[in-house]
Amino acid sequence: MKTMIGLIFLLAAINVSLCSTLRESEFIKGLYSHENIPQLLISSLVNRRIDQVRTLYGGESIGKDAKIFLNTTDQSLQLLLQSMDSNINDTQIVLENYSHIVDIIKDVCHIMQVPNLDYVSVNSGSSFAEEELQHLMDAYIGDIEMVRVCEESLGRSDRVDMNIVDRLKSLSNEIRNLKFYRDDKYNTEYYNTAKKTIEKFF
Repeated sequence: MKTMIGLIFLLAAINVSLCSTLRESEFIKGLYSHENIPQLLISSLVNRRIDQVRTLYGGESIGKDAKIFLNTTDQSLQLLLQSMDSNINDTQIVLENYSHIVDIIKDVCHIMQVPNLDYVSVNSGSSFAEEELQHLMDAYIGDIEMVRVCEESLGRSDRVDMNIVDRLKSLSNEIRNLKFYRDDKYNTEYYNTAKKTIEKFF
């Protein structure tokens, strides 16, 4: 079973081929393509986004209008959490509403000139800048660790092979510590190679 979940992790992001889809929700849907997504995992996803919104809100460079938007977004996400306690919304509807909220966040982040990689996946571009690639790897690592915590809480700790995270972290550290002494062509080739490596993991 552990090997099976490991293979699912390796293949899940292959389905995330369009940059118009929300990376994290498509990743999770890929993991649970043959079973219901645990409600605990969806709650974790929404709570993680609430933390991100609150971190943005606390930024010193955020203007008054942006703070009002982020505060309203925080409340919307909390309402979404509350709706999960009722029988009105099923998993698909909750994820659709969540994706809609994140889509609005993306548009506002663009206006605020805040970097946002929510709709970027390993298959959505031919190459990445160093910072983008780093953030993308960190995002996938965060997703897998969130799933691990959820599965452990459900008494299924053997379902997630954390060797995948260890290897991704190793690759991430290599890129973070890499010193470039060659021209841009070499840099481009290296990042393309690193991207191919991530694709192998997923």
